Amino acid sequence: MPITVTFDIKNADQTELNRIRGFFDRLGWEHLGGTAYRYPNLHSKQPTEDWFNHVIPALMLLRTYARHAVDSGRRLDKFSIDVQSSTGYNPATRVGALPLHAQNITYSDPSVQGRAFGKKNLVEWIESITWPYP
Repeated sequence: MPITVTFDIKNADQTELNRIRGFFDRLGWEHLGGTAYRYPNLHSKQPTEDWFNHVIPALMLLRTYARHAVDSGRRLDKFSIDVQSSTGYNPATRVGALPLHAQNITYSDPSVQGRAFGKKNLVEWIESITWPYP
């Protein structure tokens, strides 16, 4: 069942839009056009969505970018996140996935060469997110 994200950021430059598309690509999302993305992509055969390793990091990175854009004088005019999803993990049936270390997540190749979000940067960013309590 898909998750669809759409948004509109005024005055985003092409480099920023390429980076956004790049991180959605790397995390296995399908670009639907403009600033609309879908997970999983239409040809996916996985039984459940991998929320911990593909959905949550993408949404966190989009939130981080949106804060950066607003703090840099651009506007997040609107966004929508539409979800019809079911996910989970059951080791007995081998369905689903636990949260993985960033280097163990399965990343997709970019859909457009030259517009890739740096895999090394993405792995480092995901791995740097820590629990805020000692």
